Amino acid sequence: MSRQIRRRVLVTRDESLDGPLSSALSRRGFEPVACSVIASIPTPEPEALERAALSLPHYDWLVVASSRAVTSLMAARGGRSLPPGLRTAAVGERTAAALVAAGATAPITAANAGASALIAALADADRWPGRRVLLPRALEGGRDIADSLRRFGANVEEVVAYGTVSRPRTQIVAAWEDAQPDAAVVASPSAARALVEAIGAERLRRLARVAAIGSTTAMELMALGVPAVVAARADFDAVAELLARALTEEVRP
Repeated sequence: MSRQIRRRVLVTRDESLDGPLSSALSRRGFEPVACSVIASIPTPEPEALERAALSLPHYDWLVVASSRAVTSLMAARGGRSLPPGLRTAAVGERTAAALVAAGATAPITAANAGASALIAALADADRWPGRRVLLPRALEGGRDIADSLRRFGANVEEVVAYGTVSRPRTQIVAAWEDAQPDAAVVASPSAARALVEAIGAERLRRLARVAAIGSTTAMELMALGVPAVVAARADFDAVAELLARALTEEVRP
């Protein structure tokens, strides 16, 4: 991508401009611009999280949908590695990498993005009746994985690992106006809602592309009236590559 057509891409994640998503965009010739719309807050149930974290040796599976859930769970374990023999699964490569860093061996992930793909991958991963599963999640997190594992026969315990709150509307609007983006990457359904509530769907529709991380985020954007493209894998490099292909095709004569 030439310097003349270098595009500014809005990053809605709460990260610095050398963070993982911003770095992936920079490697593909984009200029990442910050517009954090969601902030993480500690779990409102710290005792329950600590109790579950310290009881991990008694579980058969740990299934997580975000790296933040892994970080919060490991903090509640006081730095202890994950127990040997605990089987793990993750939505997305970055979350799987966080599990590996915490001591997991070969977490199960799906070839495609989103909770639905992981559910399909887990269906034949074990004989589920009677299996004990811990699922740490966001306070506002989806229930599809937990509900599906229960239908498979597993005993699933959900615990709130962290919460999220929208940043004040004035802050989001100011960051958007400073950014002057050509495209955007939206990282979660809650980020999609916060961004649309602050600036409106029409401004997002005017962008060259809006990319979603994960099919659930893409569906939320569509429900809010914002068409979005979604990569097959829910990781930052895949999203940056998808955006690079889409915008390169757009500027071809």
